[in-house]
Amino acid sequence: MKFKGHAHRSLDDKGRLILPPEFKDLIRAESPDAVMVLTIYDKHVIGITPEQWTLLESELDGIKAPSRALQNIIRLFNLGYTEIKVGKQGRIAIPAHLRKSGKLEKEVVVMGAGKRFEIWSAESFDQLLEEDNDVSAELAENNVALPF
Repeated sequence: MKFKGHAHRSLDDKGRLILPPEFKDLIRAESPDAVMVLTIYDKHVIGITPEQWTLLESELDGIKAPSRALQNIIRLFNLGYTEIKVGKQGRIAIPAHLRKSGKLEKEVVVMGAGKRFEIWSAESFDQLLEEDNDVSAELAENNVALPF
């Protein structure tokens, strides 16, 4: 399952949004019960499968003596954890604690990020588009040649 693309959306008064149809279809194809996990990562709300959550926990549990910074990231993952059901129309309810942590107000952007989807405030998304991210050295270090 690979989430790609993005869509601008508005949260309703109860903090619900409708996922892009492609995202809804991917989720329903992967999980017949259409359950996803929402949590906080990199200051944004992310959606992953319950299986991905289990793998994440397993990986993190294997770290001996995590740094304080990593302990804080683990705390954020866990305090954000919420299982949600994706409705037939692709509607999800984002709990208040996640809306606050992700600084989500009325206008948001739902974007694909490979194995997860992310929900950003429209303001944060606009800032992302304005950033100058020169990653050429990192790509070269990892022997990645872009095919274009």
